[in-house]
Parts: sequence; structure tokens; C-alpha cells
Amino acid sequence: MFVVFRCRKCGRHLYASESAKTKTCVCGYRNDLKRVRKLARAETEFEAGEIVRRLQGSGTEFDSLNRRLKR
Repeated sequence: MFVVFRCRKCGRHLYASESAKTKTCVCGYRNDLKRVRKLARAETEFEAGEIVRRLQGSGTEFDSLNRRLKR
């Protein structure tokens, strides 16, 4: 099971395994998973990645794997 949350420093959407204690963002900030607000839960890592891409929204370089596979 995975949880989706926002970095407490830069606001980027991230996901991590529920069993993890911390997750380091690309900005370098180490998020304590006990202190973050969990936005969603996902059964698989793929689902968690899709949720993050959807939440990140347009205007980023992130793209859904489904769209890339259709090209």
C-alpha cells in the first residue's frame, strides 16, 4: 500500500510506501511521513504514480505512462 502526499518544503506531490518512515523529495527536504498530510492511498506503485501525475497537473514535464505508450 502506498500513500500520496505533498512535500512540506516545496509542495511537490510524492508517494511512498506506507511502511516507510521518511521520503526525501527532489528538493532535498526529508519528509517525516508521520507529519505529512496524506492526500490519497493506492494499492500499487503504478497507481500511486498516476495519482501523483494527475495531482501535479498541467504545466509540468510529467506525463502519464499511458499517454507515452499510446504514441
